[in-house]
Amino acid sequence: MNRRQFIRRLEVLTGGAAALSAGGCLPFQFANVTVAGRRLLVRAGDIGVRGALLDPPGGQLPIFVFRLPDGGYSAVSTRCMHRGCPVEPTADRLVCPCHGSEYTYAGDVLKGPTERPLRRFAATAESDVVAIELPADLEGW
Repeated sequence: MNRRQFIRRLEVLTGGAAALSAGGCLPFQFANVTVAGRRLLVRAGDIGVRGALLDPPGGQLPIFVFRLPDGGYSAVSTRCMHRGCPVEPTADRLVCPCHGSEYTYAGDVLKGPTERPLRRFAATAESDVVAIELPADLEGW
């Protein structure tokens, strides 16, 4: 982990701790990932029932991955589409601590001021591994 990744992870963790002390957020864990080209690979068992955060390469904000009721997976950026603050997972939604936008775990808007859903990534289950497809322009998202 480089300095940038450490600082990003620290931002998410300290923001989550502050929200937890206010009674809002629950602690979420980072799952171990393997990078294979433009894909992040994570063991399905590491995602858990409440989802997990994944560190993409390049020091970007984490990706939140969650198992859907139909058995598929949702993977979304944790960058709020309003002003770019890192959203935080709570018991049943993703919340932006900067301006109060709220999203479903699948990235759909529940409450503004944002008007756009979170950036989604294709997620497919292959045996006991979930593959998250990263964009070619990873630095640009």
